[in-house]
Formats: sequence, C-alpha cells, structure tokens
Amino acid sequence: MALPRTDSIGHDASTLNLQGFRVDALVTRGRPKLRTGMRGRPSTIARDSLHGALLTQLRRMIQEGELSPGEQIVEISLCEHFGVSRTPLREALKVLSSEGLVELRPRRTPIVTPVDPVEIAAIFEVLEGLESVAGRRACENMSDNDLAELESMHADMVAEHDRGHRGAYQAKNRNIHFRIVDWAANPVLKAAYANYMMRVVRARATNTYNSSRWPGSRAEHEEIMAAFRARDPEGVAAALVRHTRETGMSVIATLKRYGSAVGPSH
Repeated sequence: MALPRTDSIGHDASTLNLQGFRVDALVTRGRPKLRTGMRGRPSTIARDSLHGALLTQLRRMIQEGELSPGEQIVEISLCEHFGVSRTPLREALKVLSSEGLVELRPRRTPIVTPVDPVEIAAIFEVLEGLESVAGRRACENMSDNDLAELESMHADMVAEHDRGHRGAYQAKNRNIHFRIVDWAANPVLKAAYANYMMRVVRARATNTYNSSRWPGSRAEHEEIMAAFRARDPEGVAAALVRHTRETGMSVIATLKRYGSAVGPSH
C-alpha cells in the first residue's frame, strides 16, 4: 500500500530537467511513462552528460519515493522519450544496482529494490553508534563560527516545520546530520555514515508522511542544539542517540504498517 502523497515538497516531484529538456514522469500501473514538454523531438544529449543526468535523477526519484519500492523500471519507455539507446540508461541502472537501489533481474524488467524492515532496523542500530561518535567529536571540534552555522541551519529547518513543508523539512534535517559528521573530521566515520544513510534514506522518506512524528523530531533537535550550545560532548552524543533511536522506531513502525513496498502514491 502506498502512502498518501503531499503537495508541499517544494517542487514538481514528477518533472525531470535534463540540460534544458523537460520531461514529465508518470507512473501507470507500476510502469513509468514519459511525455515531452518541448516542441518536437528532444535534441540529442552527449552520452556522458546523459549518463550523469539519468543517474542523478533516477537516484533522486528512488530516494524520495517517486519511484516506489518494488516498482518496475521500464527501459523502453525511458529510452523512447529521452531519444537515446538503452546503453546509458543501463549504465545508470548498473550503478544504482551497486548502490542497492535497483534490482537487475535476468530476462525480467528491473525493479526498484524493496525496503526490508529487518535490514533497516539493523542499520538504524549501527547509525546510533555513528551518530554518537560524530556528535561527540563535532562538539569537541566546533568553533564559534561552526556553531553559528549550525544555529542557522537549525533555524531554517524549524521554519520549514512551521510552514508544513515536509519534504523541505526532511532535507534540511538530513543536511544537519551530515554537517555534524563533517565537523567530526573523521573520514572513515564519514564514509561509513554516508553508506548507511544511503541505504535508509528511502525508508526515512516514508516517515515524512507520518505527521505524528514531526513534533518529536523537532523537540529532539532542540535537545541536540541545547547540548551543542552548552559545549557538552556527552550531552550531544546522548541526544543524537535518542533522536536516531526514536526515528528508527517510527520508521520501522511505518514500514510494518504499510508493508515493504512503501512510497507516495502516483
């Protein structure tokens, strides 16, 4: 069952823009279809540019739930409407498969990888530890200017919360966590965090549509900020662990409620 879609993401979630070529992506009965938004046949796009553009846009669509877990990716529809061969598309799909976002199946249509609640629960358990270390080290390393930057990012996130812009709130929330990891100044931690976050971002996106989680998430971020202002590394670590644990529990509950193939309705 698909979660209800919200119109307050902040952009037309069904529109791709590849170097000036506007394409509206639609999904009908699990099959994506495209229609051109310019007069005549789309102009040819350089292979390398097309590969990069397709990869970026397909990854975003999957991560944000525009292409739902378990949904078919029909190559011929994409190829026809982009005016290209299957080669650059298949190259992009191979990369997405290596990232765990797409399942390539012999002699069958590729699909968006379903979300496994058991795996997501395990990853959130690991993320608790990573967030703890990152928060502690970031607090120890942070300059006054860094704290001012964090304050600004937090204020922007709260503003999106107050406006009810769920997609924008989630994006700014995520950016704060990645910035804290940056301030930890540990490249191994940063690589591990990015890897695990990529694997849970689709599951976290489902929680964007769970309005009951919003007040708790905001309150937990206020606790995190209070610990940073107090220059309390252990307090920051503890607040981040609580926040990550509560987020994980909420995400898992949502996945179990709606099933593994979770995403906004099309």
